[in-house]
Amino acid sequence: MNQGDFIFRHAILRTVIIVAFAILVANLFHLTVVRHSFYQDQALENRQDRFRVRAPRGRIHDRDGNLLVANQYIADIIVPRKCLTPAGPDSTLGKLIEWFGLDRWETLDRLEQQSSRKDQLILVPDASPSRIFTVEERGRELPGVKVVTRSRRQYLFGPLFAHAIGYVGEIGRAALDSMETVYAQGDYIGKLGIEEAMEPLLRGSAGIKLEEVNAAGRIVGRKPVWVRDVVPGTDVEVTLSLRLQQRLAASIGDRPGCAVALDVRTGEVLAAYASPAFDPNVMGGSLTTVQWNALVEDPGKPLFNRITQATYPPASIFKTITSLAGLAGGHVTVNSSLDPCGGGWNYGGRYFRCHKREGHGWLDHTGAMMQSCDTFYYQLGMRLQVDELAAAARAFGLGSRVTSEFSDEVRGNVPDTDWYNKHVGKGKWSRGVLMNTSIGQGELLVTPIQMAVVAGRIASSGTMPDPTFVRSPTPVRRQPKPLPFRAEHLAWVREAMRRTVAEGTGRAARLKTVEVAGKTGTAQNPHGEDHAWFMCFAPASMPEVALAIVMENAGGGGSVAAPIAGDFLKAYFHEDEADSAAVPVEVPADLTVEAD
Repeated sequence: MNQGDFIFRHAILRTVIIVAFAILVANLFHLTVVRHSFYQDQALENRQDRFRVRAPRGRIHDRDGNLLVANQYIADIIVPRKCLTPAGPDSTLGKLIEWFGLDRWETLDRLEQQSSRKDQLILVPDASPSRIFTVEERGRELPGVKVVTRSRRQYLFGPLFAHAIGYVGEIGRAALDSMETVYAQGDYIGKLGIEEAMEPLLRGSAGIKLEEVNAAGRIVGRKPVWVRDVVPGTDVEVTLSLRLQQRLAASIGDRPGCAVALDVRTGEVLAAYASPAFDPNVMGGSLTTVQWNALVEDPGKPLFNRITQATYPPASIFKTITSLAGLAGGHVTVNSSLDPCGGGWNYGGRYFRCHKREGHGWLDHTGAMMQSCDTFYYQLGMRLQVDELAAAARAFGLGSRVTSEFSDEVRGNVPDTDWYNKHVGKGKWSRGVLMNTSIGQGELLVTPIQMAVVAGRIASSGTMPDPTFVRSPTPVRRQPKPLPFRAEHLAWVREAMRRTVAEGTGRAARLKTVEVAGKTGTAQNPHGEDHAWFMCFAPASMPEVALAIVMENAGGGGSVAAPIAGDFLKAYFHEDEADSAAVPVEVPADLTVEAD
């Protein structure tokens, strides 16, 4: 090789080296300068994971500051959804089932029920420390398995406030699709009562943090980076009283029924209890199909909120409204005496019985109210028009929702001309329907909370606001329309109700130191025994509290419901020292009460 060839080859090699070096430098510049932000983000994604941190839910206190609902932190063992794919005993899920001693088929069925979850499934809710330790210790053998802490709702008094306060449950797929900007998969949401009504305040706002993780997804960094802070839910104070709620529940016992007590001056719900009830603590966990079906199929209907959803004929407690309609229309006066009661009344070839088969004889209007004489009210009802009586009922809130917190509240039914034309047929019904409606039977249907409102509005001459279950944050109080009745007529009804307890069918509700005004009722039930009603307020002269009670399939209102009211009022007015004890309620031995 001559010297010229050597120089040529050397130049070519040098050029190749220079070009290659230039390419390397250019690529390095492109990676470190031009694409710096992109690759920095990629690197962060590789070593940091984004976590959504749920906010602790707001607590719930009663009107006296007693804590009713709190939060308890627990740990769930989470597995990825891919664990459900067919695999042998060495699979991740197989190992966990074996180590934890779980029933394989029951576990698979429970995981399959979590169909709304896209990625992660709860294998073990509220895991024990030993199971948590197993997952942490053998994490390398369990790819994708995590221990995740969460806040669980803790209802400190179990079933006591179940229907009024409600419970929380995991948000469903349909609700999540419509509210995914606020909620995420696995979040819990209020399902009933105050938990549902105050959801926007109680839920708080979830936070977002970045954590450094290793290849197995385990957190290894020392300090997280918060993208968005957690905002805890707002505490709520309800109007309910723990002391009064306990007394009301003790008085009702395990018998099916419901009672609602209101503050006449403010409309605040002091106590609201329905029996049978359920334990809301089990609703936030992973209920099995068997457990859920047991609740749903229970003949006592423990999930049914009788406070606002159950409807009953109001029976004779509706006679207060019939009287006011008759007085307002000039059909009777407070001193009117109609045909005497001989145990019933004939109309249209049919004999309508009074609850007292031997009859009440001659009674004036006040006496008819005190003794709850059906015969008097049959005659008064036939003097009214259907729409006249319906208008009087609606003036008290019957036939409409009376609360703002319960979205599932039913309206009941107040039949008028349009209703009968639609459901019976125009020209196919007669004014004879007033025979039943005037004594609170027939197609007329009300809820317990509506009748508590009727008692409160009579006591306050119509000024009591609509019921509210929330005390703080301060609710907007809905003021009622003025009642279309004269003040002297409302005063007469109050006096007649006072005498009903002092001398008439409501004597089982009498107190030693406070005068009570009330009205009894016994609603006919085509499916079984009669329902017992009682509504009242006290003190009769300066009312503070109004109460409505219905006991299903229990018999007479005077003998069953009135004693419960008396027992509750003893606690309210501190007439005895054992106002928080479970005291059996009985009619005094020396007291005889008629069926109504």
